[in-house]
Amino acid sequence: MFKQHYLKIPTSQFVVNPIVKAFIISESLLWSGWNLVIPIAALFIADSVRGGNIQIAATGYSVYLTVRVIFELISGKYLARSSDRHKLFAASVGVVLTSISLFLFAFSSSVLGVFISYAISGLGFGIGAPSKNALFSIHLDKDSETTEWGVADGFTYICMALATALGGFIAEQFGFKLLFIVAGSVSLLGCIPYLLNIF
Repeated sequence: MFKQHYLKIPTSQFVVNPIVKAFIISESLLWSGWNLVIPIAALFIADSVRGGNIQIAATGYSVYLTVRVIFELISGKYLARSSDRHKLFAASVGVVLTSISLFLFAFSSSVLGVFISYAISGLGFGIGAPSKNALFSIHLDKDSETTEWGVADGFTYICMALATALGGFIAEQFGFKLLFIVAGSVSLLGCIPYLLNIF
């Protein structure tokens, strides 16, 4: 059944809207960067941050989630009737802020630094998520919605899985500082697909 359904579909049916394509590529890069480090961030905080421990790591993640929720509500309301161009710009800003937070982790040696890094990542996701999700939903190709959601999730989760394993290897072999720099760089590439649709 799989072969009949997927392998005999003409290539032309896989052509998607440019903004849908930008979303899929950007999310794959953004979440790859995030998952290079977040599954093992508690180890970094407990071992390398002055005063850090598992409780601090968990509280830091709570800071990220709380800030994200607040700014998703604000951003969602503000961008509700905005143009695609404004949404693309907000998505780009969100990716940049998230990437900055990963770079900041590389140089965080105190609990305050960790909390600030998590807060900035929450700000980035909070600003970017509503606009990205709105753009994707608006530009889904008619009668291909479930397929395109499946492709988006599939690509993103495969990249996340590979990044998680790679993150463990980089941390073990080269240390957390390089890992955060690599993660920030990968994440930052995620703003390019949106910028290409603005200019």
